[in-house]
Amino acid sequence: MSDTDRFISPAADSFDERTVASRPPSLDGARIGLVDSMLNPGALWGQGILDGIERSIGSRVPNATFERVDRSPFAGGLGPDGWAEAMKDRYSALVAAVGD
Repeated sequence: MSDTDRFISPAADSFDERTVASRPPSLDGARIGLVDSMLNPGALWGQGILDGIERSIGSRVPNATFERVDRSPFAGGLGPDGWAEAMKDRYSALVAAVGD
């Protein structure tokens, strides 16, 4: 994926242009948060996806550390932007598994 790629819901009536989050120059020594935000976390689909991501990145960046992060798709309070802002000083990167 390039910095020019964007994801837009095919069901959206409209959308706001957003700036792509900054990327670290390297994941060497990074703390990476793995977020299972699937609608049915009990099915373990999200955990399986995140296990694969951890294996893939971990094999290429052995100095990276991984931490599972709780974030329900129904989480209120901060909302997605506020939550991401709260996580930015804790993690170098976040990978989220989302879906149903």
